[in-house]
Amino acid sequence: MLAGSDKFIEHFHRLVAPLRQHRLAWLETVAITLGAVAAGIFFQHDNPFQVRGEFPWVWLAPVLVALRYGVAPGFISSLLLIAIWKWMDYSAESHAAFPEQFFLGGLILVLVCGEFSAAWSARLRRAEETNRYLDARLSRITSRHLLLRLSHDRMEQEMLLKPATLRQALGNLRQLALQRDDTSMPASDVLLQLLAQYCQLVSAAIYVPIERGYVCVSRVGEPPALRETDPLLRHALEHQSLSHLQVEDVTNETLASPFVVVAPILSSSRRLQGILAIERMPFLALNEENLHMLSVMLGYYADCVDEAEGVRQFKAMLPEAPPDFAAEFPRLLRLQRDFGIDSYIVALPFSNDERGRQVVAGLTQVRRGLDIAWQVIVGERIWNVNLMPLTSAAAVEGYLLRIENMLREYGAVVHEEWTLTPIRIGLDQADPLATLHQLLEPSHA
Repeated sequence: MLAGSDKFIEHFHRLVAPLRQHRLAWLETVAITLGAVAAGIFFQHDNPFQVRGEFPWVWLAPVLVALRYGVAPGFISSLLLIAIWKWMDYSAESHAAFPEQFFLGGLILVLVCGEFSAAWSARLRRAEETNRYLDARLSRITSRHLLLRLSHDRMEQEMLLKPATLRQALGNLRQLALQRDDTSMPASDVLLQLLAQYCQLVSAAIYVPIERGYVCVSRVGEPPALRETDPLLRHALEHQSLSHLQVEDVTNETLASPFVVVAPILSSSRRLQGILAIERMPFLALNEENLHMLSVMLGYYADCVDEAEGVRQFKAMLPEAPPDFAAEFPRLLRLQRDFGIDSYIVALPFSNDERGRQVVAGLTQVRRGLDIAWQVIVGERIWNVNLMPLTSAAAVEGYLLRIENMLREYGAVVHEEWTLTPIRIGLDQADPLATLHQLLEPSHA
């Protein structure tokens, strides 16, 4: 009951105050304004605008429009009220004096409401994009932790038969996915072979959606074609998750599926890249742990493909950067340029000796959970480059203060021996990647 009430309230909020302006905004502006005037004529025919009434109810229409869609629609609604007044005044037998204060005060009120709406809409969009980034980041981190655990669990038994571990295989898959390819799913053959090896697939295929239906791009065995009416496929696309024959919604279907498992290949941003359909696999392999591993590996591959273009551009200038650093940088740059959500890169140089390496290793204790660190040796220095997502200038100063406190407490080393010369690179710069590249050049170091 409470869940239904919450959904009703959420739907009502979206109806009254939508987050984004849609195509019908101008039509609604005209309809709401005309509706308010019509209501005024119905309730008070002699004075529909309530010019000398106790309260000018007709101005609620432009105010509502301004709160919903901003300054411009609210201003148009106000002008429409003035035009209707003029038309009604000319059609009357005697012309009335134009109420300047009435319309001027209402117009100022509408403009104030429109500015209020624009400011809060911008804040809501920024908060929405921030939450979307954090959700996607959490999804990627969770998937990689699960892959790491599964890799460690299987390492001992797989090492005797297969010299390559799951982590090494995924690393090779990531490198292949980053290569330029004319297809929408690069290295799909390698992905399917990896899945067949670690998830015991006997007959399976990877399909990509086209205008009408699906086309197979990689296969193992002789799986049948994937139909749009397949119940497993419909269930997987509807729920955006792996679907198998034991799913309750599928067991009641009259149309049988030739597959035992259908899994969408979705990235953390929920972009569909393809479909994995499994026709045959060993009965003992059809268990929850194996299917969970299958879903995580598909999501890992989808993220690699999704971030490939940005990583290639980053690696072209800084080829030694770790994959996580190169992948997060273009995402944060998009948030900065599209929504003004600040992020920073803080680079700290230390001497490339034993003491300097110990200090750099200790910096992991003061960085935040979202931060991504990169240690790179340039000449006689070792740079600790820290990517700080969703960070303000004040948070950067707090990070540097924690580093100073750590250096002060660092063993028997005198703090004066360490001189912090941090380099702050805000992603709001014209080209932060070029600035970082120039900083890490051997000639600059």
